[in-house]
Amino acid sequence: MAAPDPEVAKAVAENGPFVAKNLLPTLWMVAIAAISGALSFYHKVQHGRARAFNFTELIGEIVTSASVGLVTFWVCKGLNVDEWLTAAGVAITGHMGARAIFIAEQWIERKSKS
Repeated sequence: MAAPDPEVAKAVAENGPFVAKNLLPTLWMVAIAAISGALSFYHKVQHGRARAFNFTELIGEIVTSASVGLVTFWVCKGLNVDEWLTAAGVAITGHMGARAIFIAEQWIERKSKS
């Protein structure tokens, strides 16, 4: 097995998702996704699909949305997607929450079968 290229290793070490300089944009994207999750919960309450004071469901919605938004952010960063489109994608998938996870699972399953 060939040794990793030192230039590539250095670039990864300087630009990875857990590097301090990437912390602020990551936190912003998590916040956007979490707010989108809270809005999704509000929408469910307005349409009678959730109780207004169900804090467990609200926290679950926010955590799920933040997680999906974070993964969306990382995928967009990896694909060098424009920052504005990345923010929009994070907000949309954050609002989708668990549905975004389900859609991604289906897409991956279809790709692995073909």
